[in-house]
Amino acid sequence: MRRLLRFARRYMTPYLHWYALGIVLLFITNWLSVTIPLYIGDAVDILRHGSDPEGAIPGIALTVAGMGLLIILVRTGSRVLFFTPGRLVESAVKHDLFVRLLAQQPGFHQKWPAGDLISRMTSDVNFLRLLGGFVALSVVNSTVAITLTFGQMIRISPWLALCVLGPILLGMGVVQLFIQRMFLLVRRMQGELASLSDHILSSYQNVATIKGFNAEPAFMGTFDGLNATYLGTSRERADMRAAIGPTMALSASANVFVLLYVGGPMAIEGTLSVGELVAFTSLLGYISGPLRGLSFLVSSAKQAQAALERVDAVMDPVPERPDLPEPVLAPTRPPRIEVRGLTFAYPDEPETDVLTDISFSLEAGQTLGILGATGSGKTTLLRCLARLFNPPEETVFVDGLCIRTIDLDGWRRSLAQVPQRAFLFSESLKDNILLGQPDDGRLEAVLTMTAMDVDIAALPDGVQTEVGEAGVMLSGGQRQRSALARGLVREPAMLILDDVLSAVDHETEAEPITALKGRGVVPTTVIVANRISALQHADRIIVLEQGRLIAQGTHQELCEVDGPYRDTWLRQREGAEAS
Repeated sequence: MRRLLRFARRYMTPYLHWYALGIVLLFITNWLSVTIPLYIGDAVDILRHGSDPEGAIPGIALTVAGMGLLIILVRTGSRVLFFTPGRLVESAVKHDLFVRLLAQQPGFHQKWPAGDLISRMTSDVNFLRLLGGFVALSVVNSTVAITLTFGQMIRISPWLALCVLGPILLGMGVVQLFIQRMFLLVRRMQGELASLSDHILSSYQNVATIKGFNAEPAFMGTFDGLNATYLGTSRERADMRAAIGPTMALSASANVFVLLYVGGPMAIEGTLSVGELVAFTSLLGYISGPLRGLSFLVSSAKQAQAALERVDAVMDPVPERPDLPEPVLAPTRPPRIEVRGLTFAYPDEPETDVLTDISFSLEAGQTLGILGATGSGKTTLLRCLARLFNPPEETVFVDGLCIRTIDLDGWRRSLAQVPQRAFLFSESLKDNILLGQPDDGRLEAVLTMTAMDVDIAALPDGVQTEVGEAGVMLSGGQRQRSALARGLVREPAMLILDDVLSAVDHETEAEPITALKGRGVVPTTVIVANRISALQHADRIIVLEQGRLIAQGTHQELCEVDGPYRDTWLRQREGAEAS
């Protein structure tokens, strides 16, 4: 309940004026609906006497018709006033959820499958829309309808109203027994839907691999299993709803029996007129609608409650921001980087150090090269420099300041990190490179720097060519150089390149490195590469092995001493000469 109240205060309170006017219209709708039977009852009593000397029947008929037309207008208005805030609540929740997901560090996203997050942003948020619209309307409408109807019943006959209340309370008591089970089923069903969505998404993203290894039967088998589990839970929930609906309908039908059993003799004895009995019957028929709708209302409310728990599970974790609440401004010029005794372990494996006692310094505008075998900690070091993972305190410094104190948003704007496997969106090549940056002439320059200008001439629509999902229209080297252009077009103060030219030939590889050195303001650059040709122009090179720094120096210095760097250089030089 506390969770629901918090949700209502945050997302529904801004639309209280909508809800307030909607409640007024619902009150008018239900008041008109429960007043019409009284007019009908009066008409029956007049006709029962066989004459209408005062001509009241036509007036009653016109009044009832006018009230019916008014109900149509007012009921429509009430739904607009409730359903519109529901849509606005949905929009606000999706916005906040997306902003929170973007603010989270990669460590958060490693714990959440993409399909699960998509399920929470679509299916679960849709249930919250129902909570802000349909459920709110149904709660108010049922409360007002039942209250006004029983008020009219009591006005006609308090004893008869008390008698018909018994079956209703009994039916609601039985429904209450199903509610907790319904909540558990809904929560389980939404979790199963998330697993199914994640399997579908991962299969779609890797469909080429599935086809290449003829693994369709295995993936279909997994899909069928997940789908069958979800279907079973859905059927169980449907069975539960099917049991709730008839229970409320049975209680309403039982009221007809009670009405005839108790009200019939009262009409015969004259303590209740025939018209009042007819009016009571109409009121009983009217209240049966809200009572039957309670089954769907309970189901929707429980689905919304379970959805709110799942959405809050993503919204509640606070992004790791040690720079707050008083962050230091990020540098706008190439910074000096210093690493002092950096030892780092990932949060999910705190006992396993990936980096151990790493120390080096890099002056502003210089280039650092990093060489190391797979698993030596190269990418982890880059993640600490980019603050994708926050390094321990007093281990990484930017212009003499601990990197943890620098404004994270500003630091991200100051640097550009280009991963080895950059993701390209299903947009034009131009949009993939600019990523929202203005095209003020820099695009053409970076295309030349990355040697993409020649490739673009061969594309069907040039730079406006749609590259397809994940850049399937481009070769591996073209994707890497497009990603490099994406980083360079931002003119960052610091540039981090994670083996971004591994799929590029040696001749093309040298072009962006040489062009980068010739720029007016050279960013502080860190390059990870397995080719010595990509590192030899660096001002300083470090060699990592099993998370430890085992050597550092210039290309010439490292080639003169025995070690992994010299061995790699000799092997690659012999391979180049042999080819």
